[in-house]
Amino acid sequence: MDKKRQGSVFQRSRRQIVAVIMAVFLLLFAITLSAIYVISYQELYQENQDMLEMYVEQYHENGNPSEMQRSEESPQGSSPPEQDEPPDRDSTRYLLSSFYSVAFDGAGEPYSTDMGDGTLYTESRLSEVAEGILETGRSQGTYGNFVYCVDTEEDYTLVVLMDNTLVSDSFTTLFRNALLLGAVMVAVLFLCAVGLARWIIQPLEESDRRQRQFLSDAGHELKTPVAVVEANAELLEREIGENQWLRNIRSESGRMAGLVSELLTLVRTEREAPQMEPLEFSRLVLGGVLPFESVAFEQSRELEYRIDENITLQGNPGQLSQLVSILMDNALSHSEGAGGIAVTLSREREEAVLTVSNPGFIPEEDRTEIFVRFFRRDANRSGTDHYGLGLTIAQTVVTAHQGEIQVDCSGGRVIFTVRLPAGEKKRRKTGKRPRRR
Repeated sequence: MDKKRQGSVFQRSRRQIVAVIMAVFLLLFAITLSAIYVISYQELYQENQDMLEMYVEQYHENGNPSEMQRSEESPQGSSPPEQDEPPDRDSTRYLLSSFYSVAFDGAGEPYSTDMGDGTLYTESRLSEVAEGILETGRSQGTYGNFVYCVDTEEDYTLVVLMDNTLVSDSFTTLFRNALLLGAVMVAVLFLCAVGLARWIIQPLEESDRRQRQFLSDAGHELKTPVAVVEANAELLEREIGENQWLRNIRSESGRMAGLVSELLTLVRTEREAPQMEPLEFSRLVLGGVLPFESVAFEQSRELEYRIDENITLQGNPGQLSQLVSILMDNALSHSEGAGGIAVTLSREREEAVLTVSNPGFIPEEDRTEIFVRFFRRDANRSGTDHYGLGLTIAQTVVTAHQGEIQVDCSGGRVIFTVRLPAGEKKRRKTGKRPRRR
């Protein structure tokens, strides 16, 4: 259980490290892939538009290439034999590309069509596409598997098309292969991230293990000499009577015994798996609250509690009693200003909710630190019997019972809330039961 409980914290840390690594990689991969696709597409699109403009220039100079081909019986499918050569930089791609065009007269009727090689698209199909392009009102763009541009002259409108099927298929294949390769890289990176996270967390786990071992060893080693000092001081006091120095020795040895006891309790709580059993949490909480009525009376504070009956859960009676005792002692010891102590126990859905509140305030930056070992908000309170371990033990108990504990401040009060998984037995409210002192 010790390894399991320690591991839960480090497992969360490992998962967070892996999640961060994977999220960063996926984000960078998506941005890179999108950038490559957009830049390549824009560059290719612009090159296609440039070639379409070249075709328009050739069309103005030489007329419809298909008509020229039929009249001169030329084997060339896209340009007449006597036409000017396109610029050298695009000559190869220009000659290998498939161009089609449809010319419309002033009435919007097609009167001349360049069929290209005449094997892929019929004249009616090209006219239908060209009419659809004119309806969009755009001068250039993509339409289906065509890249087009529209050239408007005084007496006719020319729609030039270039088949973009091969380019689109190439882009699709490239994109699909990039995604497949990316998926493989994600799997490889995930395995690397898991190993890296373990490597990063391993020194922390080892440090935590040694710290726990030190607390356990120190607690056991100090237990005997502290008990010997206390016993000898008591015997000496019987021999020579009351003495200020002996009282100081016994007081400090008592504080040391309390610290050792809390250290051993913390180590035991963290290491040992609690023996769970069905129990009535309502009765346990009530039994843990009642002994503090006298303490509240001595501090002239009102102790008010409202505990719903018949709230049951699976838990360890000893640890849960200690939890209630720690919260009550903390509330009475750290109350500041006027006001009483309020305890409530209720059931919300499938959870038993215990709240303990007292007058006071905890700064925002300290609300997570108070559960850390040896943390005390007031470092000058060295004369108290509190060593900054109580809330650490409380959090350990709650975690062992698969619950959660949190602290909040509202209306000048500090509120500790504990949520534990509850049983199925229904409750019966007892109402408000104040105890005024």
